[in-house]
Amino acid sequence: MNIKFIIKLIAGLALGIIIGGIGFDWMISITETGRVFLGGVIEFFIPLIIIAFIAAGIADFRENIGRMLSFTVLMSYIDTVIAIGLAIFGASFIIPLIASGSATGQEAIDIADPFMEIEVTPIMDVLSALLLAFVLGIGSTWDSTETVRNLVLQFRKIILFCINKIIIPILPFFIAVTFAKMTAEKEVFSNIPVFAGMFALILVMQFLWLVIEYSIAGYIFKNNPYTMFKTMIPAYITGLGTMSSAATMPIALEQSKKVAYMDKKICDFVIPLCNTVHQAGAAIGIAIGAMTVNVLTTGELPSIATMISFTLLLAIIEVGAVGVPGGSIMAALGILQSTLGFGEAEIGLMITLFAIQDGFGAATNVVGDGALAMIVNKFFGKKEKSDSSNIENTAKGEMQ
Repeated sequence: MNIKFIIKLIAGLALGIIIGGIGFDWMISITETGRVFLGGVIEFFIPLIIIAFIAAGIADFRENIGRMLSFTVLMSYIDTVIAIGLAIFGASFIIPLIASGSATGQEAIDIADPFMEIEVTPIMDVLSALLLAFVLGIGSTWDSTETVRNLVLQFRKIILFCINKIIIPILPFFIAVTFAKMTAEKEVFSNIPVFAGMFALILVMQFLWLVIEYSIAGYIFKNNPYTMFKTMIPAYITGLGTMSSAATMPIALEQSKKVAYMDKKICDFVIPLCNTVHQAGAAIGIAIGAMTVNVLTTGELPSIATMISFTLLLAIIEVGAVGVPGGSIMAALGILQSTLGFGEAEIGLMITLFAIQDGFGAATNVVGDGALAMIVNKFFGKKEKSDSSNIENTAKGEMQ
């Protein structure tokens, strides 16, 4: 997400709060009409986004299927699963405590009904879309299915166009009508302390996860991880400023190559790849945000079975749905809807909350890529000769 888009979202949020605060029935009826319709449009595109980007993401690997690719993608998935699990574990203890004084799970105040309800129904549910995406993606990697592969890649271009021209432009309006509803129902200002605590928890968990990633990488690689971590600080600062992992990737790649013990070819392969398939920082923000919204809307945390299902599916989405405009949250909307049962109001709130902390998520993503590059370097990088071996070989050459 870029700065201009963030400003538009914040403007939409402010406008919605103003309209909801005024609270005239005819105004709320208009915003509710818009909320139902815009929410339906977004929900319609959710399964299409999953199919387009996950299937095409698998198809993109057709020419590069190999041990190092498989190892890196699998490691990114495991890394993301553990990061999400740790985030949910922390949120399960902290969020209920800071939300105990707010109006969680209470029945909202009745507001005016929409003038009319224009419902848009998705063509399939999220899990069906996810399964179809894997079938099409895996099938498109075969040599005999060139037509399917081209179809999948062209379909991604179509959905990408729709996202950029339809979904992204309507999001500020959707945020406005969503917050108009929440403000009219008296659900916004009472929860500000909860949101502040949530943001603090996200930052703490993202930093903690970077420490864990680099500690594990250092143990496996048998080298000082602080060297790589310190070198990647400029990439972290760039990620904060750009709020984009993709825009920060060139800086991350340049910095990783400055570390003496890293194989430069490993950096060239792992950093760009992990920039698309490794989104642990963003996943932490989504997971904690989702637990917070769930507590505020239902008064309780999801069941353990739901948390596990959410963790595994969210990690698949974050690894598989590469290149979705609007940030990782756009790819995750389907899982929030199907697993946690989020509706239009919860989805609008999640988009806004994620956008505010998006820069920290992007920064954590790119710095974490350095730790994964260290691990890949351990198993696939060139083994540099030691200085003593070089001296010994030189001496032998001179004696001959």
